[in-house]
Amino acid sequence: MNEKRSHALGGQSWLSQSIHLTLLIVVTSLVFSNTLDNGYHLDSFHRVASNTEINTLWPPSKFFTDIRTGSTVPQIAEYRPIMPLSHAINSEISNATGTSKLAGFHVGNIAIHIGSTILIYFLFCLLLGNWREIPGSQSPTLHLSNQAFFAALIFAVHPIAGSAVNYIAGRDLLLMVFFLIASILVYFGMRRTGDTIFGWLFSLLLLSLAILSKQVAIVGFGLVFIFEWILVGVKLRDWRLWARTAMFAVPTAGYFLFRSLWIVHQNAEDPLRIFKGLVYPLTMLDAHLFYYMRNFVWPFEMRALAKVEMIESILSPTAVLGLIFILGTLIIAWMFRKRNPLVTFSILAYWLLFALTSSIFPFRYVVTDYRQYLPLVFLSLTLAILVSTLRHKILSAILLSSLALYFSVSSYYINTHWKTETSFWEQSVTYGAVALAHQNYGLAIVGKNPELAEFHYKEAIRQRPNHIYANINLGLLQVRMGKEAEGIRRLQKMVTLNPTWALSHYWLSEGLGIAGQKDEALKELLLAADLDPRSLKYQYEAASKLQKAGNLEEAILHFKRIIELNPNYKQTGFWLGFAYQKSGQSQNAIDTYNSFLEYKPDHVQAHFNLAYELMKVKHCDTAIDHFNKV
Repeated sequence: MNEKRSHALGGQSWLSQSIHLTLLIVVTSLVFSNTLDNGYHLDSFHRVASNTEINTLWPPSKFFTDIRTGSTVPQIAEYRPIMPLSHAINSEISNATGTSKLAGFHVGNIAIHIGSTILIYFLFCLLLGNWREIPGSQSPTLHLSNQAFFAALIFAVHPIAGSAVNYIAGRDLLLMVFFLIASILVYFGMRRTGDTIFGWLFSLLLLSLAILSKQVAIVGFGLVFIFEWILVGVKLRDWRLWARTAMFAVPTAGYFLFRSLWIVHQNAEDPLRIFKGLVYPLTMLDAHLFYYMRNFVWPFEMRALAKVEMIESILSPTAVLGLIFILGTLIIAWMFRKRNPLVTFSILAYWLLFALTSSIFPFRYVVTDYRQYLPLVFLSLTLAILVSTLRHKILSAILLSSLALYFSVSSYYINTHWKTETSFWEQSVTYGAVALAHQNYGLAIVGKNPELAEFHYKEAIRQRPNHIYANINLGLLQVRMGKEAEGIRRLQKMVTLNPTWALSHYWLSEGLGIAGQKDEALKELLLAADLDPRSLKYQYEAASKLQKAGNLEEAILHFKRIIELNPNYKQTGFWLGFAYQKSGQSQNAIDTYNSFLEYKPDHVQAHFNLAYELMKVKHCDTAIDHFNKV
């Protein structure tokens, strides 16, 4: 390390560093302080709210061997074991402290984001202190540690970060960024002080954890390549460049190998969509400039499930402008490669980290706000460096402070959109959204405004005629509005189109029940329970209705399924004991009531039923004890 670099790195006192870290923690906490009672949205319902697998932490190995622990809906289950594991830890903490799980999940998200911000601050200090060359300038206009602070602060408070922090199921992205930044921070630091076996192993372990959080981290080896080539200055023909990159590709290869050999019940559904020709990459040219960069500058139109116009011709003006924008940033990066290689590195890193999710790979949803969360790291650094090149130190500080304040206020306001399902989806449909957003908004307002809900259900179906959720909700609404025949036909059509989905059978059962067709409704409910034996809701409703119908043997079967998954779910233990009691299985009834009373010791009817059954089998002394408790 030369003297200038040593000076730049050591110029940051422990006091300034402490002030910076304190401000990052306090400001970020304040910006997201109004998120703690924001509701569940999108996949958070399936991955968190109704996911009974995260109610208990043990055994932790289940999250690494069974993909179903990540979601109650098999069609969206993906192998991201660190996320449900972290949610299970959250649940254990909430159970131990008696606090709200919802607030606990939000606090967990904020804490992980703050942790990432701190790591990013140290990463920026490391990069600016060692690999930012400014020929002819011994002292930059704004101290390097202050540049690192402002860059980290912009990342921390920007509404793009808020799209991940507010989204409870966005925990996978938050964890991935945390572990990925930790991995490259260890590696970059090791490149400054010298290679060690521990440094290599620790860095690769952190990268593996990032990949197990969310697969986007498989591009980690690309960051190492750019770092070695642009900042360290290793020539492309040097074998060491490729060897180091190959070492960082090992976790990526290991992930795919592990996934194919060990994971049970993998989701076979392809998460990508099929587009004709160059439609998707041309659309991405438009989206990077007119959606993602607009969100960075003007975030108030950020929304879930945004609808964007698909671009079919390279001659489209927006696609041409998008291509010019991307090529222009790459040209700027190349021009800066000698004067300020860190700008070059940051620009290339930004595009690299966007490449997997927003380039030529056609994901189901064309644009998603939180995809920019990881690239935001290096976009923030690029912005801070460029503003800091202004000759006037005070002007640079004012501009960066103003940007941080602007993004902070924006985030605090935009957090309110996540408050309820109504506010969340109203934001989406106001600025243009896909079919699912319209059906979700309809579902959110159906109780207060059924006519408006019907309009949005029909808009969703206009966009996608066979949209299962929109058709189900419209069918149920039609049944409730007195259009029973039309509503039942719509629900039956969804069952025909999706015969293996428990969801379609369950909601047909609901519609039939509303229409008074109880026998048919029970038949469909039992089909739903058999198709998804891990759904506590389906099992409980099936068991309850079977018990009311006098079919105790089948009711017991479904109650036992629930007990195997979660013995304390609702009043399953009581009703199972009652079913045993009514069917003459006294000892099973006594054992079940006793187990239930360990969980609900003040349940009066359970004590009475248990006492009655104990009296029948001549255990009168014990029966008296329970009668006395009653």
